[in-house]
Amino acid sequence: MLILAGLLVVIVVGWVLLAPRILPPANPGSSTTGLDGRWSRTPDEPLATSLVFSGATYSVDGELPFTGSGGAVSFGGQLVVSEDPACTDAIGTYALELGDIDRHGLLPEHRAQTVTLTLVTDACAARADVLAGTWTLRASGRDGVYGICDPPNEEAAITGHWPEPSGCS
Repeated sequence: MLILAGLLVVIVVGWVLLAPRILPPANPGSSTTGLDGRWSRTPDEPLATSLVFSGATYSVDGELPFTGSGGAVSFGGQLVVSEDPACTDAIGTYALELGDIDRHGLLPEHRAQTVTLTLVTDACAARADVLAGTWTLRASGRDGVYGICDPPNEEAAITGHWPEPSGCS
């Protein structure tokens, strides 16, 4: 019985210590970014620069002066990035504005999403230099949200009969 009680204590203590590192923040009104997908500053070049959002994490890499990854949440029109090993203890806040662009003449309902990040504050200057600006969604995998490399419909995805933009192959 003593062994089971000890095991229960270890599990509870482990959860208390690890939960903040593996769960998104519980701020009222906060959420994951809602920006899941691969974004690019240079959409015509295949993967030269990439900003990837997945749930409550981000990573940025490619031909850049800064590469890193960490936690990311959005709320109130802002994106907050943190927990980046390349910028220890630095939290970055960016104003977040969504937009769209034409996907090479496809139907209006198939416009590609863009995001413009405007620096509010970031103690990591190298990260701020890379993140601030407009990013174009390459591929999302989210229903109703398209990137420049997403086919316009299921038939085009299967047959390849669509004007795939440069840099998507």
